[in-house]
Amino acid sequence: MANRGPNKPCVKGEKENDKLLTNAEGYKGTQYGNLKVSGDGGSFTSSPGTKSLIDKITKEDQLKSPPEDETPKGSCKRKILKAVVTTLFIVIVVGIIIIWTLHEGRSKKHIGNEYFDFISKLRVLNVYNEKDNVVLVGWLKSEDFDYGRVRKCDPDQTEDTFCFRFADQSVFQLYLYTIPGSDVQCADIMWHNLTRDTLISKDCYEVAYGFWYGMPNFKGQFWPLDTREVVIDHMTYQPYQENILGPVLENFWISSSGTSIILHQNLPIKFSFNTKKKKQFCFGPDFDNIPDHSVQTYNYTICQGPDVKSTFLAARNKFFPKTRVIDYEQHDFSKIIWKFGNDHKSNPDNFGDFLHQLHTAGLPMNMVEYDAVWQGQLGDFKFNPLTLNQISLYLKGKYINTKLMLPLSLACSYLSKNFYRGAGDRLFVKDKHTYGFKTVLYKDQSCALWDASNPATREFIKSQLESLQQKGTIEETEFPQAFDFKTRPSNNVVHRLLYKNSSDINAMNSDFVSLLRSVNKSVVLETAHHMQNLTVFVEIPTVVANKSGKKCLDFMLQGVLTAGLHGYPYTVSLAPSEDMIDEELFMRWIQVAMFLPGLRVTNAAVSFGDKISKLVQNMSNYRNTVIIPMFSKIVSNITDGFPLVRPLWWINPKDANTWTVSDQFLIGDTLMVAPVLCHGDRSRKIYFPVGDWVHTLTDTHYTGKKWVEDFPVKLDEIPVFELSTEEPED
Repeated sequence: MANRGPNKPCVKGEKENDKLLTNAEGYKGTQYGNLKVSGDGGSFTSSPGTKSLIDKITKEDQLKSPPEDETPKGSCKRKILKAVVTTLFIVIVVGIIIIWTLHEGRSKKHIGNEYFDFISKLRVLNVYNEKDNVVLVGWLKSEDFDYGRVRKCDPDQTEDTFCFRFADQSVFQLYLYTIPGSDVQCADIMWHNLTRDTLISKDCYEVAYGFWYGMPNFKGQFWPLDTREVVIDHMTYQPYQENILGPVLENFWISSSGTSIILHQNLPIKFSFNTKKKKQFCFGPDFDNIPDHSVQTYNYTICQGPDVKSTFLAARNKFFPKTRVIDYEQHDFSKIIWKFGNDHKSNPDNFGDFLHQLHTAGLPMNMVEYDAVWQGQLGDFKFNPLTLNQISLYLKGKYINTKLMLPLSLACSYLSKNFYRGAGDRLFVKDKHTYGFKTVLYKDQSCALWDASNPATREFIKSQLESLQQKGTIEETEFPQAFDFKTRPSNNVVHRLLYKNSSDINAMNSDFVSLLRSVNKSVVLETAHHMQNLTVFVEIPTVVANKSGKKCLDFMLQGVLTAGLHGYPYTVSLAPSEDMIDEELFMRWIQVAMFLPGLRVTNAAVSFGDKISKLVQNMSNYRNTVIIPMFSKIVSNITDGFPLVRPLWWINPKDANTWTVSDQFLIGDTLMVAPVLCHGDRSRKIYFPVGDWVHTLTDTHYTGKKWVEDFPVKLDEIPVFELSTEEPED
């Protein structure tokens, strides 16, 4: 080194600069999406390209000393400032290169799949779209920050094998493949050796890169999920429980970017969404609600395709049961189901008056649900004498063509005559520890639950239902024609404790629905889980919400779209009770409900007066002449995974304008409905997807991929548009 003169602080400054440059490789401020990674010098190794750049800087710039006669004459402070600025510049450049290499750019070495990169040292999984942009970032075992605990399962394993073992002996494996017949690629993520003592069993994924669908809830907007509004902390994601979730609950979520996440184990999942507004989606086994607090294997799949529709169809058809095609025009639920009584105190003497009101108003009377006390006691499976007399009087007489639907549940009251038979023959759900049957509180009565996963229980219930229908006797009747299965006969004690029993509540419900389907073809479910193959109708509730000072219909449309996404194309809506809505909101509800695969109407249709009755009659005629033939035409598509009621992005899944539209829907690909959902509104904003759309009321043409502001809508109208195959006239 040349002598730089007597100013020793300058020499010290150069040494500090050399030290900074030498340690630039251990830069700590890396960020993956919104997941900040803080580590020390040994936390990760920079990529070969980054390291070569640093080596080049240090070797060429540090070791090249200026000759004595070219020694700078500036002050020492200027030299120090220059060195600091140079150092900061180099650090910034290196940081940018590291971030670009590991996040926004693709790592130089792929992991055998076009869409996925896994950074094993940091346990970061990056998912890319076809344009090479990041659409999902996952952090495995997200709360365990000791990176040094991860090691390969086999020291000699190849670079194409992704198997890592943690200090708590849990094992992570990653398998890559393409779904046959599609452009969708997937990564199967497997966890082994998980126990309650596993240090961290939660994986977190960022949901900030697209709009996500698939998690119904009653807390806020969920088509798509609104991270500004919805925050869910530490919840058990499990069906058949009273909570903030909706009636159809599958472990399947998908984004507008064409990314899907599917959980395979039929286990209670500890789940959180957007906790502390971090826009993260975290999940893992809920050991507190799993028998023996342990699960050996837990796995899920992440898939990525060119767009949301392609990924949906490929993932839905691979991972979920197929739905059967019904003869839609002949199905009982294609017409109106009238609901008599909404609580167990309904007076059966009013049943005849109810039927008479419908008849007088000229309304179609295909089926009536007797949602009132019809059994002597819960679990009798027999009419009490008073109810039987009333039903026989009308349905075997004046209204002989009207069919009957009865509500059933798995609950059996201790007052029922069948209670002692069930207890003696061990037909009820048993407690794993005491071997006695489990009791729950249902409608203010202590009840046991029929264990429909038990073949003996199914045989007994089937014989009771056939007796109810008087099978094989002279008095054999065709009623009941359908059943309404109440799947939530208890409070939260059911979902928590049944997983600790010998019986699985999912199997119980599925077997019970199969039993009901074997007796009658038509079944309505209150909630559904893994029942896509049973061809049942699922009831989607309607919520009345306050939006910007107005009463609005909520949940219904989003719930129907989510049900279709989860593989349940057959849905039926039920209006809110009369004390929650007035005549106008009931009219708006009717206008929407008429377009759904099943229609269930309360006696509000007659109690509100002639105006509503006339609307129901007109809409029913429109349903018979337009909507039912449309469903009959497209119902065969469900074998390919298509829903009947479709989101707006179905036509053009890369049209970003369609991703956030939750108040319009499609019937098939050619009929678009844009209802008014809020009280007092006489206009609305409508988006037209690609194509030429014709307003069915005025024959006006609207060009696609455009918004129309303040589209006028009268109270007795609903905007319906058909996709035209002809060019619009000038």
